[in-house]
Amino acid sequence: MIELALRKILKQVKSANPKTRYEALGKLYEYKQQDGLEVQIDVLKELIKTAASPFPERVDHWDNPSFYLIDFVCDFPMPEVVEGLIKHFDGFDVDAKERAIEFLLLTEDEEIFYFLEDKIVELMNTVEYSIPIGQLTSFPMLTKGILDATLDKVHSDYYKYMIYALILSLNTSGMEQGYKKEFVLSTLLTDYESVKQEYLKFNADYSTKYVFTAWKDSYLTVRNKMRLFIGLMEYYFSQEIAEELSEALHFNDPIIKTEALLVCIAKRLPYPESLLLECAEQLESAEMIYWELVDKNLEHLYPITEGKQPLLSKTRLFHTIANTPEDEDVIRYPEDIQVVDQIETENKYGQPIRYYLMKFKEHQTEYVGWVGGYALEEGDDSAHLWDGTYTDFVEFDSASIEKHKQDFFEKRKEEELEHENSVYFESSPKLSKGAWFFVALLIAHWFKQILSGFNGSILLSIFFTVVGGGLCLYELAQNKKRKIIIIGDQLIKQDGSKQNSIFLHDIKKVEYNKKHIFIYNNRQELAFKFPLRWVRYDVFSYFINEHTAHLKERPFIQS
Repeated sequence: MIELALRKILKQVKSANPKTRYEALGKLYEYKQQDGLEVQIDVLKELIKTAASPFPERVDHWDNPSFYLIDFVCDFPMPEVVEGLIKHFDGFDVDAKERAIEFLLLTEDEEIFYFLEDKIVELMNTVEYSIPIGQLTSFPMLTKGILDATLDKVHSDYYKYMIYALILSLNTSGMEQGYKKEFVLSTLLTDYESVKQEYLKFNADYSTKYVFTAWKDSYLTVRNKMRLFIGLMEYYFSQEIAEELSEALHFNDPIIKTEALLVCIAKRLPYPESLLLECAEQLESAEMIYWELVDKNLEHLYPITEGKQPLLSKTRLFHTIANTPEDEDVIRYPEDIQVVDQIETENKYGQPIRYYLMKFKEHQTEYVGWVGGYALEEGDDSAHLWDGTYTDFVEFDSASIEKHKQDFFEKRKEEELEHENSVYFESSPKLSKGAWFFVALLIAHWFKQILSGFNGSILLSIFFTVVGGGLCLYELAQNKKRKIIIIGDQLIKQDGSKQNSIFLHDIKKVEYNKKHIFIYNNRQELAFKFPLRWVRYDVFSYFINEHTAHLKERPFIQS
């Protein structure tokens, strides 16, 4: 049983022997990788409690049992886990606290957010804490509370850019535009000037190839800082800011130039008419400017009226390859990207989509790439896509165009088949409370018999034990035939030889009461129901959410 194995790990991570701790954490990681793993609540509580207790002195970066235990329990979104994390939070290692905060933010619970605000502020005031900016952007009220208590950290070398990022997210949320305007504007100009001087060291020699093959992180860090400051200029504006934006329009980095252009458009500042087309056609910035204009309801300013897909497909393939995690001694930089052909097919929902067969060169060798699938329901030249862009680095000249197309369809078929047969969630009912009650009575009865020296008729005891045990075994056997499964794109209820199923994209609503869970289809009809005890509802609802999050019309899932 997994519970026995986990309790063994809890003892091993306390060992004074680093090798024992290392092996235990490795075993815990293996369990974490198992899909559909179920663990008893009591054991999860033990993991949390242990994570908050002292451990032997660390010998290396991997030697952090507190973090790995919390990382493990955060895969189980249950109320008891939430309660345990809050109760024992102060005892966790800093890395474990970071992981717990990421998990607790997912609850979107107002009371928990008050707790998180206090803890995040406390961490920022005591240690170098990595603020989960990406998550906090969805919660402007929480973000504002944190900023109100820590705004002075903008003068800290460690927290400076995280604070600015939080300020930008608060402004873009629309909740409080121009937050602390006078204070932010004064520090923004000073800090921007400092970063601009760093950028200008690169500007004269700028080229996309240098960025991705030579400068890499040393430059991309500076670029990201420049983008952050220029983005803030939309909300913290002055004549000095206008002059900085005008200068930035002439920088050589197309991403920074596009960022400045977008702010100029928003502030109705003058800009060269040719600049929009330049940014729209540039390999690095083509997708960025299109989607930013769409997000700002300014798509009518986009200068390319026909042939968006082929143009944007080049940028999509470039960034997909250039941002691929590097192999040892291999630098990914695609050049001479061309559209060769196209395929029109359907996605798994029966919607028409288009893929482009691409050719690109890397290290003097030409390879095949695929970009798509563009959603044709949105229009023949729509930029919306179900992203399936990839390359397997198959040499372009290794086969004919028709053979490359055939290989594409075969790969899609194999992936679809693998997905259709992948079990993402599986749960069967456990023994009923009545059965457990009967087992408890039997244990108590036999314990009493032993203490009394088997005084009385033992045959009657054996009879009830055999009958009760038989009933429990029968229930266990029946329960093995009862399952709730998410396999591929289907939710399946299996009850012996009977089976009900529904595609996940056809689910309109999931509700439950004290006894049953109800699954409704898109016609608001009850597709099927099953007993609540067949699943842990919090885990079940989590998986349903995970596998329907990409849908345009997501189902209502009762929390």
